[in-house]
Amino acid sequence: MRILLRKRIGSWRFALSIGKVIEVQGINSEIVGGEHILMWEFDITDLSLVTTALRHQQRIHNLPDITIARSHPGGGFHAYCFKRLPWLKSLSIVADTEGVDPGYVNMCAWRMKFTLRLTDKGQGAPQFLAMLSGDLHPDCSMLDLTSHVKYEAHTTKKIWRFGLTER
Repeated sequence: MRILLRKRIGSWRFALSIGKVIEVQGINSEIVGGEHILMWEFDITDLSLVTTALRHQQRIHNLPDITIARSHPGGGFHAYCFKRLPWLKSLSIVADTEGVDPGYVNMCAWRMKFTLRLTDKGQGAPQFLAMLSGDLHPDCSMLDLTSHVKYEAHTTKKIWRFGLTER
């Protein structure tokens, strides 16, 4: 169980979050040389919508192969593309992808790197699903990734949040 308390007095902000969490392992997008690979997270459950959105980005940005994994049974997808890109360019491509989880994009923008889970969070680890072949060969590989991370993830959608915020 995780209880998150936040406070901010100037212009307010009080928050409380209660939910069950599990420690998971993930991989970050940073590669040797300071660039990044592309990593997407989709909460939508229709693989054809995800494939269409990724194919569109692959065409307009001339991207190499894109790997799609099912993040958990019942829906949700992760995708990876091993193309070396500066951080802002990679963020722009991911943020411009139809159906990508906006919360994921915001978190990654704030942290200045993408992170995707590799291990089980109570519904199974991500599983390979499909490869969208590109016209180019990848210009980096898993071996170029520079960091893994351990973090807490909520195990269910039942999270209680209470807060007061002034805008």
